[in-house]
Order: sequence, then structure tokens, then C-alpha cells
Amino acid sequence: MSDIMLYAAIAVPLALAGAAILPAARALVLRLAVIAPLPALALALVAPPSALSEPWLIMGTVIGLDSVSRIFLAFSAILWAAAAATARRWMRGDGHATGFITCFLLAMTGNIGLILAQDAFSFYALFALMSFASFGLVVHARSDKAYRAGRLYIGFVVAGELALFAGLLLASREAGSPLLADLRMAELSGLSVALLIGGFAVKLGIMPLHFWLPPAHGAAPVPASAVLSGAMIKAGLFGMLSSLPLGLHAYPDHATVMLAAGLVTIFAAALIGVREESPKAVLGFSSVSQMGIIALGLGAGLMAPAAWTVLLPVVVFLAAHHALAKGALFLGAGMFGAVTGLRARILVMLALILPAAALAGLTATSGALGKEALKSALETGSADWLPWLIAALTLSGVATTLLMARFAHTLWKQAPGAPEMVRAQPDGLVVPFLGLVALSAILPATWPLIVPEIAFAVIADKTADPLPILVGIVIALAAIIRAHALGIGVQAFIQGITAPFLALRSHIDAASRRRARSLRRAAHRIPAMLSQRAESLRLGQTAIAALILAVIAVGMLEMRNVGAGSAAPMPELGIDMPQPWD
Repeated sequence: MSDIMLYAAIAVPLALAGAAILPAARALVLRLAVIAPLPALALALVAPPSALSEPWLIMGTVIGLDSVSRIFLAFSAILWAAAAATARRWMRGDGHATGFITCFLLAMTGNIGLILAQDAFSFYALFALMSFASFGLVVHARSDKAYRAGRLYIGFVVAGELALFAGLLLASREAGSPLLADLRMAELSGLSVALLIGGFAVKLGIMPLHFWLPPAHGAAPVPASAVLSGAMIKAGLFGMLSSLPLGLHAYPDHATVMLAAGLVTIFAAALIGVREESPKAVLGFSSVSQMGIIALGLGAGLMAPAAWTVLLPVVVFLAAHHALAKGALFLGAGMFGAVTGLRARILVMLALILPAAALAGLTATSGALGKEALKSALETGSADWLPWLIAALTLSGVATTLLMARFAHTLWKQAPGAPEMVRAQPDGLVVPFLGLVALSAILPATWPLIVPEIAFAVIADKTADPLPILVGIVIALAAIIRAHALGIGVQAFIQGITAPFLALRSHIDAASRRRARSLRRAAHRIPAMLSQRAESLRLGQTAIAALILAVIAVGMLEMRNVGAGSAAPMPELGIDMPQPWD
């Protein structure tokens, strides 16, 4: 059963690409492209580790699955499925849809195949298939911008393929075997390691080999950009993990170059990316910056082989985290360009906050867990580089936050253009976009279920500090305010800032004037009111005085009557003495 699944993972997308040659099958191929990565996904989820040898193919092909390739295969298949579901609607009615879907399926075949390849020759053949087929995705628009990006892309691809071919040949000769497992166990020369790193670094997008990546992302259609950034650049990382003797031999010179390149890449990409006007180009530079973080882990492994057992699980987790989050951001950019109503765009923007926060490293997200785990893993490596690496990882949160803020700003101003048919019915983009958003959000919770044997290296780590993200938000807000002030003019900006306070003061002054007028009117009415009151008071006093006199008179009469009935005789005089009141 495992052998059939191994065959199907590569054969299904390749067969669909071949079927696109037939005119009658092209529409069907476009609809069925979404099922092409499903055999690979099923293989990653349910098949046990296995290997299959075909001596007759190429120079002896061996394909198989192990613990690391399983993870890469799983998130790559998910990304290809989401991108294919988006392309099914995105390419409907496109005059070049056949060329796109053919190149798309061939690139998928190469990407899935190289993850399963166990020997250097089949790995190289499938890696080259993925790289050259992607050229068709970059130039799909047939515009001047697309052709410029395509020429830049193919130039770097050819250079990288030459370095990779030479490195694999030399490494196979030194190891005495074309199997990648034997390459990982051999003590390779510095030249072969340098060639392998250079060839794979082109695909990974580490500076200064990154120039092709942002233009290619900007020129390719949204479904292609999602897999270019989410899945295919991870082929460079997977190639290094598959062929370099990490954890066994130290290469301090190569490690120094890798660490320095990673440090520069994190921040230089952010500084350039925040000046871009296209949201897809901003995401491209974000991918470059994120690959700089992964380069730190690779460089630390080359520097200190003993630390690799701790670094490997973290690097693999960071790859899966970036793939899902970046795929969601690219598909979300396309979704934002497809919807037209203000309410719908606000909802899409709110959904994009989740993968953007994960990339920036917000507390409890996959990005925060990955960065904190990498900090802990680096502590087992070189002590000389450790302070710089920890500072870089901490400040990377500021850099990524600025890039995500720039992405949101440019997306709102200039969303990627969507085909007319997609804008008319954007519902077909919702499921793949929200699916990747959800998977990116729940990755920390599901990671122990996916890879329980290595999950402790990430999940059991400490909580991330939110301060870098807060600093990034403050800087982003300050930059937005400054740009707005320069755009409308400083004097107009100051007037706009002071306008609410001036309006409040005017309102207070108007209220004071109204009260003063009311007091003046009341002052004019007071004499007449006092005169009327005086008359009423005099009348009241007379009535009160008459009432008092009446009460006194009644009291006197009552006392007289009481006194007359209670008189007592005086026995001494024999007469009656009247009471004193009489």
C-alpha cells in the first residue's frame, strides 16, 4: 500500500499535466487540479516510513518517506491544494489558463517529488523540474513587468542549478554513494558544502541571492505566489537538511557566512520591503526576511554540530509555520482584490490579522513559539554569536511588524487585480483562504499531535515578550502619521490636528456668549419681577397679620369661657373672687 501511495503522490499531478495537452481535457484538468496533491497529503498523514527503489529510472531512483520529509510533504501538499482550489476559479476565462495549469502541475510534481527523493540524481531532476516549470508561472501575465521578473528569475535559477549540480556530483563522489542519507553521514569537503549551500540558498532567497524573489512574487498570479513563497522556497531548506552533514561535522567558515547572511537578511529585507508599493512585493521581502531567521538556525548547526539535535525540530517547525502563514497572506491578498464591498474588505482584513500576527511573533502564536524555541536552541551553540543572534531574533519582531503594517497599508490602497469573473463570484476563494488561516492559527495546538516525538522542543518553551511587536506598531503608526503629514502638507496637517481643539474652543465660546445673553435678558427682567414680588409680598403680610389677630381673638374668647366655668368661692370673705383674666 505504501508503494502505491508513493507512486501516486508523483504520478497524479504529472498525469494531469500530461492530460492538459489534449484540448478536450483542459477544462477538466483545471477543475481536477485540486485533487493532484491529495495523494501526497494522504501519504504524509497515514503511511509509515518507507523506501522504494527503481534501478531502471534515471541513474537508479530511490523514493521514500522519513520523519522530516513527512512534515515538509504535509504542509507542501496543503499549500498546493489551497492554491489549486484558488486557481480553479482564478483562471476561469483566462486565455492562458492551459499554460498556467500545465506549469502549475509540473512544478507541483517537482516539489512533491524532490521531498520524496532519496538519491541525489532524482532529487536534482525533480528540483530542476520545479524550478524551470515555475518560470511559466512568473511570466503568465505576458506583461513587461512579468518578462523582466522572469528573466531575473531564470538567471538565478540557472546559476543555482549549476552550483547545485556540481555540489551534488562532488558530494556523491566524496561520499561514495548517490544516496542522500550517505551524503548526510559523510565528511564532505568545504567546496562541495559551499556549492550545495550556494545552490540551495538561491531557492531559499537568502541575501544576496534574493533579487529574483520579490519581483517573481509580484508578477505571478496569486495562486502561484502562494506556492512560490509558501512551498517552493522551502525546497532550498529541505535540500540543505537532506544533503549537508549537519550535526556530524563542523564547518566554521561556512557557518560564519551563513550567520552573517542571516543577520543581514532579516533587517535589510525589512528596510527595503517597507518602501514597496505593491502588497505582493512586500510579502516577497517578508519571505526573504523570514528565511534569514531560518538561516540563523542553519548557521548555528554548521558552527556547533552538537546543537543540531535541538535546532532541527525548531527549524522544521519554523518552515511549517511560515508556509501556512505566508500562503494565507497571499491568498488573502487575492481575496481582498476580488471583493468589492467595504464590509467584505474589512472582514478579509480582519482575517488577515491572524497570519500576520503569527509571522510577527505575537504571544501564543506559532511565530512566537518558533522564535523562542530557536533562542533556547541557540544557547547550546556558539557562545560568541549568541548575544547577536538573540538580539536579532528579538528585533526581528519589530521588522516583521513593520512589514505587516506596510502590507496592510498597500493592500488597502492597491489590492492585486483579480479577473472579472472572480470579482463577480469571489465565493470560491473563501474556503482555501480561511482554511489556511485556520491551520496557521491552530498549528501550535496540533503540532504535538502531528510530530509528538519532537514537539517538546517547541511547545514546552517560554512565553514570548510582546514588547517588540508593540514597538513595531508604534513605529508603524508614527510612519503612517508622517507620511500623511508630508502628503497633505505640514501646515494642513497641523490645521487638521488643531481643528478639533479649535472647534471645541469655539463651541465653549459660543456657549459662554449664550449664557451672557441670557443673563443680560434676566437682568432686564429683574426690576419688574422684584416690583411684582414686592406687591405680592405686601399683600401676603397683611393677610398674615389679620390671621394672627383672628387667632388671638379666638384664643381670648376661649380662655374667658374656661375661666368663667372654673371660679372657686372665698370662704374668708364670703364672696366669689374672679380669676385674674377677667
